[in-house]
Amino acid sequence: MSRLVEQTDRFVAMPTFQSFVPGYVLVVPSAHVLSFGQLCLAARDEAERLVRDLSERIAATYDMPVLGFEYGNNLPGGRRIEHAHWHLLPSPADLAGWLAERLDGQVIQTLAELPGGSGTSYIAVRDQQGQMTVYPVPNRPRHRIRLRRAVAELDPRVNAADWDFGDRRFPEYIRKTVADLARVSPGRTP
Repeated sequence: MSRLVEQTDRFVAMPTFQSFVPGYVLVVPSAHVLSFGQLCLAARDEAERLVRDLSERIAATYDMPVLGFEYGNNLPGGRRIEHAHWHLLPSPADLAGWLAERLDGQVIQTLAELPGGSGTSYIAVRDQQGQMTVYPVPNRPRHRIRLRRAVAELDPRVNAADWDFGDRRFPEYIRKTVADLARVSPGRTP
């Protein structure tokens, strides 16, 4: 059984071992880049469509709004997974509000507007209403905000300790996500 939920010319979407709720999917580019902002404009446009379509599909499947985010860390050696990946999960967590209390953000319309330089890093959030905000952050690994930790702490369904995929893995959620989203193909509801 394939773990792929969706595949396009430049991206795959799949649950991963860090799925602390059913429906938690990563969108991963085939090109090796550290952040979505480093992708060419055509790839970011394709990612925008995929993220939007998957968000609708996940929301329809789990009857819950979908949160999306990326830590666009452009510092080689600055994180455990050194390949761009966009998180999508059904969650009521107000990550955008939590970040707005800590950082200055700028509303953007699409992923095409993500910062593209390798000298700066960012956090991008697509909230449950589809509004996107980008927050510049320093290229320093010691000062990284742990977004998965913040989401786990903000989502009342999740044990806050479950954020760290090095310690906790949820194979039952991976299987459930694949099965649930296989029943909801693009363009139709369950």
